[in-house]
Amino acid sequence: MSAPDLPVSRFRVLSDWVDYNGHMGDFAYGIAFSRSATAMMEDIGLDEAYRTAARATLYTLEMRIGYQRECHEGDALMVETRVQAADPKRMHLYQEMRSGDGTLLAWCEQVLLHVARDTGTPRAAPFPPATAERLAGLSAQFRPIGRPGWLERPTGLG
Repeated sequence: MSAPDLPVSRFRVLSDWVDYNGHMGDFAYGIAFSRSATAMMEDIGLDEAYRTAARATLYTLEMRIGYQRECHEGDALMVETRVQAADPKRMHLYQEMRSGDGTLLAWCEQVLLHVARDTGTPRAAPFPPATAERLAGLSAQFRPIGRPGWLERPTGLG
């Protein structure tokens, strides 16, 4: 899935990420994917300076994680993030978490909303033009890859 201009976040499984089953807990996958989404924010110009000056940020509207393999304390992790789609106010991210040897451990999809907080009440707001342009370019890179099959599967027992 790797693309040269996308951020790749690297982690090691911390001891406080390990649950009572002796492997990385589901909550910790959320932490790693969320931190990787924050790295994407930085990459597209929604960094701390922007968030402070514009009084705007991203809110997560939806997040779905699929677990493929276990990982354990000390394991090296890599999360790659792609922009699957974007519109004037939202982006749809697809992320893959891999082990040091490249084995797929988990995937995540997120829908994030650009929110302005300049009036004191959070409200959906368009991305800045440079960010919208960057998102369009990143989204175009994703199209040739297509959607992984598990993203087509609904959540449920059926």
